[in-house]
Amino acid sequence: MSEVPSGLNFSPVSPAPIRDSASLMLTRINNNEIEILLGKRAKSMRAFPNFWSFPGGGLSRKDLEAAPKLNLGNDKHAAMKICIVRELCEELGLTIRKNDIISVDRKIRTSVVENKDNWLNEVLLGNIEFDPSNLTLIRERITPIFAPMRFHNRFFHLHISKDSPDFNLEDQTEFDEAKWYSINKLLSDWNKHTINLPPPLFTLIRDLNLLLEQGIKLEEAIKNLNSESPDEKEINFSAGVICIPVKTATLPPASTTNCYLLGRKGGELLLVDPAAHNQDDIDWIMNLVKSLGGNVVGLLLTHRHSDHYGDLKKLKELTGGKVWCSKHTSEYLNINDAVILDDKEKIILKHSKFTTEWDVLITPGHCPGHICLFSKAGLIAGDMVAGYGTILVPNEGNMEVYIEQLKRIKKLKPRILFPSHGPLISVPEKTLSYYISHREKRQKKILDAINSGIDNLTEISKIAYEDTPNAHIGLSQQQTIAHLLSLERLGKISKINEFWIPN
Repeated sequence: MSEVPSGLNFSPVSPAPIRDSASLMLTRINNNEIEILLGKRAKSMRAFPNFWSFPGGGLSRKDLEAAPKLNLGNDKHAAMKICIVRELCEELGLTIRKNDIISVDRKIRTSVVENKDNWLNEVLLGNIEFDPSNLTLIRERITPIFAPMRFHNRFFHLHISKDSPDFNLEDQTEFDEAKWYSINKLLSDWNKHTINLPPPLFTLIRDLNLLLEQGIKLEEAIKNLNSESPDEKEINFSAGVICIPVKTATLPPASTTNCYLLGRKGGELLLVDPAAHNQDDIDWIMNLVKSLGGNVVGLLLTHRHSDHYGDLKKLKELTGGKVWCSKHTSEYLNINDAVILDDKEKIILKHSKFTTEWDVLITPGHCPGHICLFSKAGLIAGDMVAGYGTILVPNEGNMEVYIEQLKRIKKLKPRILFPSHGPLISVPEKTLSYYISHREKRQKKILDAINSGIDNLTEISKIAYEDTPNAHIGLSQQQTIAHLLSLERLGKISKINEFWIPN
């Protein structure tokens, strides 16, 4: 992503459509501790691969059709409950009977995995028991606007006996593994960055734990978990990393830039890419800062593109923090009082219990002076990668340096990538490998075209982007120029008048 190049116009981008979905928090008491059943999502999953999650999934047309056939009365959540129990059957080989979970025959479960229609048929035949009357709706959440796939998810709860039958992961592809996790262990692992949890799931478990710590019994605590709005205002990407997608004039398909609030409650805080211009987004940032009760020590700019900084004057006044950036960014934006950051410098955010350390990486290529931050939590990636869309290397960038810096980041083996646009990237090695090979293949394709005698930008660009014929012609030509300039710097081609020739 980047600011929109001069001279290019784009139609307004509509947010992704919102689909209905449902998931289930199963709890039990074991050794006097409350445990929650979680499954680790396979790396092949589109949404949150490698993350631990509740069983559940998207509401299907089959679930809606099944609702009137299963005599659930006037239950307005009937289809959602059907969705949950069907998914529970597919993913874990279980079904629900009031306060119990019971096993589903393996052959029947396999037939449901192969064809969703079979679930209703087996229920009507009595081969799958089904009574979801004790499922309790505890919270709703809508996926933030930055995601290419968005869901309005309903979280339900059921408390069961520890003597209930165990799950079965055979014959399904969604979960690589599953386990019962005590809440204390779960939150401890979260704080150590040894478990990945989707933002709304972490917030739900954390809020439940806060109620339990106040001495509130589980049944009553569950009733107090609901919230007024389904919009997620505290998007916890990782322990000490809160994402705030603010509206910006950025390159489509993105319409927001991720501002990151780094640090722990009660400690030093750092705002990365405070891109907010409108009052609602500024209020959002400041409400989160207030809720953490910490001290904002700086407003860090990953680079100088206009979609990464907002009303700096106002945010400096509100937070009391100085602008932190690279020397190039400071000089370009004329920020005379900036705190200048250098490559391999360390940023330490102090806290009584969770002091965090971030390594500064100067990663030019997309833009001179571009900064990434690296820690145990993951890598604040700026515009090195995107969770949605692609990355533009503009004229002031450098394609070969950009590829070099991608390789540098890959060697660090970051746990998670936190991009400036779109959702987090939970399988960094896969994404970084794709970015590197994709750019290198395109550069080779351009060089091969020139070596074959094709010498003008229009034709070179068509060949370079023949695998993406719907690409915006202005962007495809601009990126082709970035590759041509790179090949020229590498001494492989030369430009004579408006034509490119091999050396």
